[in-house]
Amino acid sequence: MTGFQRIAAIQKPTSMGVLFLFMVITTFYAPVQAQSDPLMITNFRYLDTYSKTMVSAASMIIEDGKIAAIDDPAYSCVGCQTIDLAGGYMVPGLIDLHQHLGTGGFARQSTRDRMVLFHNNLYWGITTAFNPSLPKDVLSSLRAAISKNPEHYPRFLTAGRTIGPREGWGDLKTATVGGLKAAINAQLNSGAAVIKLSYDDKAWLSGAPLPVFSEGALATAIDYAHKRERRVFVHTTQVSMAKKAILAGADGITTGLISGKIDANLVSMMKSRRIVYIATLSAFAAIADNAASAKRQLAFDPNRVNKSALYQSIGSPIMKQNWLDWWPYSTLVPTKLATLADNTKKLINAGVTVGMGTDAGTPGVIFGASMLDEMQRHVDIGLSPLDAVVMATHANARILYLNQITGTIEVGKAADLVLMSGDPSKSIDAFKTIKYTVRGGRLFDRRDF
Repeated sequence: MTGFQRIAAIQKPTSMGVLFLFMVITTFYAPVQAQSDPLMITNFRYLDTYSKTMVSAASMIIEDGKIAAIDDPAYSCVGCQTIDLAGGYMVPGLIDLHQHLGTGGFARQSTRDRMVLFHNNLYWGITTAFNPSLPKDVLSSLRAAISKNPEHYPRFLTAGRTIGPREGWGDLKTATVGGLKAAINAQLNSGAAVIKLSYDDKAWLSGAPLPVFSEGALATAIDYAHKRERRVFVHTTQVSMAKKAILAGADGITTGLISGKIDANLVSMMKSRRIVYIATLSAFAAIADNAASAKRQLAFDPNRVNKSALYQSIGSPIMKQNWLDWWPYSTLVPTKLATLADNTKKLINAGVTVGMGTDAGTPGVIFGASMLDEMQRHVDIGLSPLDAVVMATHANARILYLNQITGTIEVGKAADLVLMSGDPSKSIDAFKTIKYTVRGGRLFDRRDF
């Protein structure tokens, strides 16, 4: 028997009746989960995250959206649909820590089209996504769609709108401390799990610095968010400003540090304060060489879920000119990529908490395909393929405080899984061979997208 095969079930299901605890500290939008049909997966190798090895297994049983048993002869699966992986491979569902459904290249799409984009994350094995900037109307529509069919979409968290200074970079802009607090309250009231602040003058892209918050205002805002029991992630791309943001109390840097070189002092600060860092390598690569970036992302879309015209558009000379029109110094980005790579490697090697996100929605960075490209780019700077998978699953789950729910393959965890025929311990290209994504126990055949 070769390939992935479905075998019809002939017995009746058994319910485990176990409830999910979705969040410990941050707020997680969690509609009532529908019961998924029981599922048994046989003859596969799965990623043991803790040893970073692929482990052989004869069977896995999934009930009520959770992994109920792995190689447990005493546990019978009644009523199970069965998938024979025929020696294939399984990893936890991927988590993208940086997507934008409300801004950037997809800002003009209809709400319905954005819901399709979000659903299609599952095609690439993404079962959880964090959106650090989302308009209230899009957030309401997304929540409504998820509440009707929760397993049809990835798990979802947001920071609401990015808060920035007047005339500066950000979505909600204010010039006063009172305005900052009001903006934070508005995001909390809309269910933000994290607060995101902008602290980047963009001088490295434009040559003309934009206004930024004063250090005092930044510290006051962060302290206020902490008192409201929310972490604060800061958008900055400059080492000098990252230091100031961390000294002000920031909990994470959500965009790669491409301007300035990281020194021992910053590494020490980030380690001692357990600062989260997300490099978004794919976003900078899309600015540096949009044609090459489009080609790489297209390679991870073997079934052309996105029309070829999309990849042609983002790889075109017109897109390159757009970047020049938006940011005159974007021509210098290729010369800075080595600095971004070195900074990221230093933080990873030093044991700083590094996660993985794409900045999908930024012009040229495509939902889903960019996540696999991001993983490959981390391999390109020195990670092993399995290290990249662990970062995109377990590390990201820990950053979102979801590691008690997802991010690893263990009994009791949510059945968020990616099933493929290629070996992900050998190459990220294995994700081109995805056959199924399982989201909360619900099976999605890649051919159905």
